[in-house]
Amino acid sequence: MSGASDDRLPGVPDAGAADLDAMVDDEAADPRAELSKTDHDTDLGIAMAEDAKRVSRGELSAEEYWERYDEAAEREFGDTYRETPNPSIESGDQTIADETADSLGCSVGSMDSVACELSADGDGADATGDGADGDERWGMVIDLQKCVGCDSCTVACKAENRTPPGVSYNVVMEEEHGEFPEVTRTNVPRPCMQCENPPCVQVCPVSATYKMDNGVVNVDYDRCIGCRYCMIACPYGARYFDFGENYDDEVDEAGEVTSPEYGVDRGKREGDESPVGNVRKCSFCTHRLERGEEPACVETCVGDARNMGDLDDPDSEVSEMADSSRAFQLKESEGTDPNVYYLK
Repeated sequence: MSGASDDRLPGVPDAGAADLDAMVDDEAADPRAELSKTDHDTDLGIAMAEDAKRVSRGELSAEEYWERYDEAAEREFGDTYRETPNPSIESGDQTIADETADSLGCSVGSMDSVACELSADGDGADATGDGADGDERWGMVIDLQKCVGCDSCTVACKAENRTPPGVSYNVVMEEEHGEFPEVTRTNVPRPCMQCENPPCVQVCPVSATYKMDNGVVNVDYDRCIGCRYCMIACPYGARYFDFGENYDDEVDEAGEVTSPEYGVDRGKREGDESPVGNVRKCSFCTHRLERGEEPACVETCVGDARNMGDLDDPDSEVSEMADSSRAFQLKESEGTDPNVYYLK
C-alpha cells in the first residue's frame, strides 16, 4: 500500500497528509477530562493507553505491556480482569502466550473463547449471511475529491444504528481555508478505522474489544465495563460512551428499538442495560454486510465518495483503489494499519 506524503493533496484544498492528521487530533477528547467522568483510575488509563499505542507502533511487545500493567489492572478491575485473557495485537489469536499468562493474574486463554461465548449466546458476531462467505477482510476507501461535505453519511449512520445523543459513528471533519470570497473547504469523513493493529484492543483490561476475522473491530457490550480506556487509546477519536440519553423529546419512541449491531437487536433502551454504559463505535454496519448490503454511509453517499469491499481480494475494486498511488491512511506513523483508506 502507498505511504502517506506531506505533499499538498490535489482535490483537498490547502491540505496535506500532516494537515489531515492534525484535524483528527483536533477532534480528539482530552484524555484526563474524559477519564475523570469514570470511577476508574485516570492515571492508570492514560498510561495504559499511551503504551497500547507503543505496542501498535512496535516500540513495546504485548507481553511486556501486560507484565508492566498486570498488578495494577488486577487491583483496579479485580475478577473482571482475572477471568479474561489479556489481549495481544501481535498475536494471531489476539492474546499473549500461555506461558506469559501463567505468570500473570489474567486468565490463560484465547480471544477465540470470547467469540465462541458470543456465538453461543446467539449474537451472530461470527455468522455470515448471503452476502458474505466468511473469508472477507472488509475495507473502505474514501475518495476525498468526491466528498462534498454534505453529512449524509453522518445522518444515515445515526438513522441506521439508532445512536443516542452524543454518539455519532461517522463524522465529517471540516476545515476552511482562505478569506471570503476566496474560501475553500477540506472535508474528511472519519468512521472507525477498523485497524489491523488496534490499540483499543490492546488496552482493554476485560477483553471486551477484539478484532474479528473479517477485519471489523468488535465491542462485546455484555463484557464492556465502560472504563473508557479504549476511547483515549484510539488515535482517531472514533469511540463514544453511551450515557443512556434518548431523543425522546424530538423523535417519538426513539428509544424503543436499538441497532442490530453485530447481529444483535437488543430492543428497547432502558435502565443500565447494554449498550447503555458501554463504549460504542462504527462496526462497518456488520449486520448489513452479512445480508449482502453495503454500510448505510456507503449506500447514501451522494458524491459516490465511499467504496466498500474485500481488501484480501486483489481483483476487487476496493483493493485496487487501496493499492493505487492516490491511496493513503490517516496517522500512518501510529502503526495501526487501518482498513480505511483515503484517495488524495
